[in-house]
Amino acid sequence: MKITVITGRAGKIVGTYRPAPSAKPEVGTGGALAGPGQAVHVIDLPKELENVTADELHRRLKGHVSAAKKK
Repeated sequence: MKITVITGRAGKIVGTYRPAPSAKPEVGTGGALAGPGQAVHVIDLPKELENVTADELHRRLKGHVSAAKKK
């Protein structure tokens, strides 16, 4: 599953967005937007992180966002 991660100026994760599955794809989708000084990263969410709390997700995603930036 792909998720969107928003990071602040120092690289700290300030938010994540996981799109909800829709029975009506024709309705369209929304998403997270980065503010001034923030960056958007779209990453593949590791399966072991799919059902963790938001705090745990942010803590454990740090390495994945850093790896995505280097690509």
